[in-house]
Amino acid sequence: MISYTGRLLSLLLVPLITVAAVDRPNFKATARVKQHFHRTGELIDGEQHLLKVIVKWDAISAAEGYELCHNCNHISEETGEESGDVVDGKIYPIEGGGANMCGGQACNVMPGAPKGYNKFHLRVKKDGEWSAWSNYQNFNVQEPGNFDHEEL
Repeated sequence: MISYTGRLLSLLLVPLITVAAVDRPNFKATARVKQHFHRTGELIDGEQHLLKVIVKWDAISAAEGYELCHNCNHISEETGEESGDVVDGKIYPIEGGGANMCGGQACNVMPGAPKGYNKFHLRVKKDGEWSAWSNYQNFNVQEPGNFDHEEL
């Protein structure tokens, strides 16, 4: 039988706060590709060859923000950790909330995307801590339309 004092002491020895790592996001995205238009609906002169990619995913509960890495090859698909000293691709910081929502989903709009395969990884920030990067989502950007992930 444990005395009251012994029980109290055992409770005090238990850590008061347990911090769990932020789970790696299960990134399932879709992409919409558009040409560069003025608000008037006319193509922007000199940018007819450029495409705008809108990447959308389901918002993650309690997310403070996201980072979307475009064409990054330095991320391990197995672990989501960055490898090596060289960072390739471009990382887009994305605040959580209304400004980065498209049709009820979290999104990022990227003008000037190259034609061909465009690869994206996502990570999420919760309670001030970043998750590991997600597995990639890959879209073959060739012309305007809606696209789902393509395995290579």
